Amino acid sequence: MLTPLLPEIGRAFALGPAQTGVILSLATFATLAAAVPAGLLAARVGALRVSLAAGAFIAVAAAVQALAADFPTFLAGRVLFGVGFAAIWTAGVTLLAGPDAPRWAVGATIAAGGAAHLVGPPLSGVLSDAVGRSLPFWVLAAAAAGVTLLAAGAPAGAPERAPAPGFAAVARAASREPALRSATVLIGLVGVLSGLVPLIVPLLLDRAGFSSSEIGAVFAVGALVWVAASALAVRAGARAVTIGVAAGGLALLAAASLVPVVAVATPCLLAFVLLRAVIQAPLSTITYDLGAHGARNAGVAIGATMGMLNLVWAAGATVAPLLAGAILAGAGARWVFVLLALACATAGLSMRRDAASGRALPAAA
Repeated sequence: MLTPLLPEIGRAFALGPAQTGVILSLATFATLAAAVPAGLLAARVGALRVSLAAGAFIAVAAAVQALAADFPTFLAGRVLFGVGFAAIWTAGVTLLAGPDAPRWAVGATIAAGGAAHLVGPPLSGVLSDAVGRSLPFWVLAAAAAGVTLLAAGAPAGAPERAPAPGFAAVARAASREPALRSATVLIGLVGVLSGLVPLIVPLLLDRAGFSSSEIGAVFAVGALVWVAASALAVRAGARAVTIGVAAGGLALLAAASLVPVVAVATPCLLAFVLLRAVIQAPLSTITYDLGAHGARNAGVAIGATMGMLNLVWAAGATVAPLLAGAILAGAGARWVFVLLALACATAGLSMRRDAASGRALPAAA
């Protein structure tokens, strides 16, 4: 939703590229701080209760951003959003990764997120162009409040029980369990892409003369491709949840990131958006399942595991836009994509030692 609004927000608050990157980074910094506590809290009091609190945080955060008359107030709303985002993607995924949930539930969540990105950017861009940048945030606030109220009637369920529920146990497991280690590397790279692409591509398209609604339409097409690719990964099921698939996907992402290096022009940027969606969507779809599989193998709590994975995601998503904004303002856009390709290739190579032991999830998972 925020992506097509970034150029307009930047103009409203007189921001440069690096300062615009702070809008994305501050929210992910809050996610970084809240991810592990959210996972531990989900293990203690139940994932549904934490998910409901997350919905309330997101609704309040959207209202603050809608009302913000200055940059510090807007950033305060981004911090609240980051806390809610961490909680919903930690506790919510924990809820769907439980033993009573369907095997496809976690992957389907990623596909549903892609569907939201399909609707959100163009709607946000159209509403912003027609009425103003505050209206998309009011729509988000109403939607978050409505979903939270609907979910409040669901049974809470029992808190998670696991042999080793703490964060330290999960961190140790990630250093020795191949599936969990690979999921950690993969989600870190997904975080880098999640923080970098929504900043760099809109700024470059804005320079090319695209309006907010046109930028939203570009990302909507990417989201449509994302939903289709994610749905195929869900359909493939356990066959897609392997370390080998993750390593191969990162190699393809490295190649796709070199497309804008050839020419930082609109056709290359559009091609990158589509290629990134085709490749990253299946990787994002399998990441949490791969991590949950590793957690079960290592005997650690799924809630704490999801908190750690979101911590790593947030670290990548926090650092990436800050660095990308600075590089864009200094060395230029090509170097952003060169470094992105290098990061993808390095992450893929780091998985090669584990690829031989990569297995699809067992039928009971």
